Amino acid sequence: MHNMIIEDDGAINLGFDHEREVNSFISVSYSEIPELHDFLQTHNRIRDRATSSQLQENLVEHLWEQYGSRIISFELLMSS
Repeated sequence: MHNMIIEDDGAINLGFDHEREVNSFISVSYSEIPELHDFLQTHNRIRDRATSSQLQENLVEHLWEQYGSRIISFELLMSS
C-alpha cells in the first residue's frame, strides 16, 4: 500500500448534467419530521445526567445478574 502509484487518467464522464441538476426544482418542507423528533427526544433523554447514570446502573445490575457468579468464581480461582 505504501508504494502505490496513482495515475490521473483525466476527467471521467459520470453522466451527471450539472446545469440540469442546478436548475431543477427542489421542494423544501418545513413540517416536523416525526422520526427526527423521536430521535432528538431519545438523544436528549440519554444525554441527561440523571438518565445516563440510571442507564449505567441498570447495565451494571444486568451484567451482575448474568455474570456475577462467574466473576466471583474466576476471582477465587485466580487467588488460589
